Amino acid sequence: MKTFRLSAVIVALGLSAAGAMAGQIVDTDIYADDVDNRATGTNSVALQHVGTTFGDGRILDSEIRASNARNLASGNNSRAHQDIGVATSGGTLRRVYVDADNARNHAQGNQSEAVQEIGKVSNGLIQDTNIYADNANNLASGFQSRAEQQVGVVN
Repeated sequence: MKTFRLSAVIVALGLSAAGAMAGQIVDTDIYADDVDNRATGTNSVALQHVGTTFGDGRILDSEIRASNARNLASGNNSRAHQDIGVATSGGTLRRVYVDADNARNHAQGNQSEAVQEIGKVSNGLIQDTNIYADNANNLASGFQSRAEQQVGVVN
């Protein structure tokens, strides 16, 4: 019984500590040129995250390259989501170079959705950062499809 209580306390402390920590990418070079991610079939979901942090994450003094990155979801009700150099939920991009030239994000099929985010921060800060997304392409095709593209955005 004592062992169980001690284990439960350790697990609870570990979970609370993990919840308080945010992800960071610091002094890092990420090269993901020509990466390809695909999901096919009804209700398919293709998620591609390159140089991305979640939950108060920070990207500092880093270079993120994902030229010619491709993400595709095909089939009715498909979802394609591509993040390149993104810090979510109060995040920070500081002294970062993001290169997503020719990135492609496509969702094909009725009621499909394509979301492409490049060099983006949610409720945070972009400072001393270069974001390149020449010829980036985001496409949703099919009846009642939706496409959203955000480049260099703080929202």
